[in-house]
Amino acid sequence: MDQVAPKSKPKLSLIAGVIVVAVLGLAVAGYLLLKKSAKTSEEKAVETLEGALKSATSGTLPEITPLTNPLEKLPEINPVEKANPFKGLQTNPFE
Repeated sequence: MDQVAPKSKPKLSLIAGVIVVAVLGLAVAGYLLLKKSAKTSEEKAVETLEGALKSATSGTLPEITPLTNPLEKLPEINPVEKANPFKGLQTNPFE
């Protein structure tokens, strides 16, 4: 009546150990990957601000050229320059 003890206990512990090591390895790899790709709050804030500025100014504001001057071709409407009778005199007639 020599019976051989079943070897299921060592196999079960070996499979459980492999599963635990695999899960830990995946957890560490996932943590490192997320840490590498995660952005800081400052970077997220800058990207959000840039996106908001682009969407706010696209199409709502007209293009303004810096060299535009509306008073560049101002018409001469000064009545003093047109009505001054002493403009062309060389000497003062009242001296």
